[in-house]
Amino acid sequence: MIKPTRQLFLKLVAIIFVAAWATSCEKCATLFSLSTVNNTTESFYSQDFYDCQEALRRSDIKEARKILEQVKADQKDSADYYRYMVLASKYYYTTMNTDSFMYCHKQIRNYLDSRTGLSTDYDERLRLESELQRGVYEIKMVGRIDSALTYFKQALEQVDRFPQLGAYRLVILTNIADAYKQMGQYDQCINYFQQAMELADSTGAHISSLITINMGIASAYAAMGGFHESAKWWAEAAKLKPKMERGELFLYLNNRGNDYYLQGNYEESLKCFLELDSMIADDPSMHWERMYEWANLSDVYIKLGKPELAVPLIEQTQVFFAEQQQFIPLFYIFTQRIELAVQSGQMDEALRLINENPMPDRMIPEQKQLRRKVLMQYYEKTGQWQRYAQTLHDYTALHDSMANDNMRMRVSQMLLQYTHEKEISQKQHELEEKENSFRWAVALLIALAIISVLLIIIFVLKHRQQKLREAEIRGSIASLRMEGVRNRITPHFIYNALASEMLAQMEGKKVDLEPLVQLLHRGIELTDIDQSSLSEELEFIQFYCKIESRSVGDDFEYEVRLSDDIDAERVMLPSMSVQILVENAIKHGLKARKPQADKPRKVTVTARKQGDATLIEVIDNGVGLPNGRKRRERTGLRVMQQTIYLLNEKHQQSASYHHGDTLMDYCMDNYTHADGQTGCRACLLLPDHFDYTLR
Repeated sequence: MIKPTRQLFLKLVAIIFVAAWATSCEKCATLFSLSTVNNTTESFYSQDFYDCQEALRRSDIKEARKILEQVKADQKDSADYYRYMVLASKYYYTTMNTDSFMYCHKQIRNYLDSRTGLSTDYDERLRLESELQRGVYEIKMVGRIDSALTYFKQALEQVDRFPQLGAYRLVILTNIADAYKQMGQYDQCINYFQQAMELADSTGAHISSLITINMGIASAYAAMGGFHESAKWWAEAAKLKPKMERGELFLYLNNRGNDYYLQGNYEESLKCFLELDSMIADDPSMHWERMYEWANLSDVYIKLGKPELAVPLIEQTQVFFAEQQQFIPLFYIFTQRIELAVQSGQMDEALRLINENPMPDRMIPEQKQLRRKVLMQYYEKTGQWQRYAQTLHDYTALHDSMANDNMRMRVSQMLLQYTHEKEISQKQHELEEKENSFRWAVALLIALAIISVLLIIIFVLKHRQQKLREAEIRGSIASLRMEGVRNRITPHFIYNALASEMLAQMEGKKVDLEPLVQLLHRGIELTDIDQSSLSEELEFIQFYCKIESRSVGDDFEYEVRLSDDIDAERVMLPSMSVQILVENAIKHGLKARKPQADKPRKVTVTARKQGDATLIEVIDNGVGLPNGRKRRERTGLRVMQQTIYLLNEKHQQSASYHHGDTLMDYCMDNYTHADGQTGCRACLLLPDHFDYTLR
């Protein structure tokens, strides 16, 4: 369960923390993927095997058990025995009987170990089933996601080596995507889900696979706050709702309710969970699923201010998951209990629960975020501001990582769109060439000349159109990357400024939020534009430096020197480009230098004319650039260099370009001041009458 809207990423005071229960309650998703191999092994398994799998998919545990006992009674030799073990392990996974599941798995592993070096079709299929079983055990029963991902990728490598196992690829891709989702790597998750979707479309996969993939992609987008994209995939899943079995309906309603929860739409979330509860209330075979649904439902009741409805559910689910030794849902339930204690003012009880159930290092990221939110509520009400600030810092770090995943997905989608359009253009061009070749063969000489001229014109126009499209997409990508660099300023400075003001308040100093307000106001204005004036840029940097001075120290100084021939209102430049250089100088130059008596840490911005351009320099007396080892390229500087390259390329392709025109340039090197101090100098050359817009 995640924050409500992508637009609130930049507003710290409105952030709602992550609970990602959608990830931890998808027990059935991997099982159904693991079991849906109806078209892969007709010659390997008997019909009873597929009948049992189908019963498990329908959540008909009694029928599956009946078939399983019959298969066991009919087994005749060792080969049939290990086929039976594969089926039994899936049954025990469905019923969450961990000991019996591992017994079946060990029986299969011992058999395979005794046949080391042999590579029959039977052995390879068993090895593949064994890798999938162990991966499912690691991810769903003990929560070791890294280990699960290793087993799933080993299974994928085995499929690559043995083409006769290729029908398992869809199952493996789905499980890898699920593992990345639980790790919080949503860009990788969607990548593997999309590979699975393409494979499912091309092979006519079972309907349950399409259901699982649609819901998986929707949940991953929701986890990143991409609710517009998740809504599209939920709509695709809804089309398959009439064909869903009971277990699949459980996944659909549960995860759809979680999506509404993440958006802060608790009323719609409640409707989904109540519909789900009424569906499985009278089904004893789905008691485990109902306990998971109750854990979600109790959280929704808390958010709606109905603790009297949440408490009975919490009490029952805590007992159930303690008996099951399911640590992730138990952690989630304790988080809810802490939140209830804080809301009711029972701070001693909240402290006891916090100490009794601390946050383990191996807990999934989303559950850590939810606990951090509740801890911040507790620290705020008890006045523990230092712990509040540290918890806020931990939350912000993970939140920024998720925002970067979202940005990478947007860039990746644009690249995929560009590649797709390019392939279509190439295919259309090939078809046109074939058609024209036929006409050339039967046309007269004069017709041939006319057609040739027309083809040349069409080719030139298409080539020009394609070049323009490529330049537009590259410009959009660079603009998005620059936007990402600009957007990361907001949460970073909100945290620094608020932490500084809280410490100042604790020390009895006067609180001054005016620089932060001005920084946010100007930052919002500059984020959405590609170019701004030097005057606007310097005004923004003034507020930025005032905030940074709190963390740098009292010896920090900032100075601007403009030559007489510079009109700051007329000099245009890429928005926030000078700010990136100033930020780099402070963060990696001045902060790394220890304070020295009578030698303040200082950054100076100068601007002067240089021919038909303006030269801007950012000079500091910090530690300078490292020598003797490879320099690490900072994200902001790297994106700015790419932006300069694209702007120069755009100008060179424009009608106003003349050979020898001055182009944008950038440099960074060590610098020695007149008084002997060393530091770093970054320069930016801005040609006059230059268009700094990318889109």
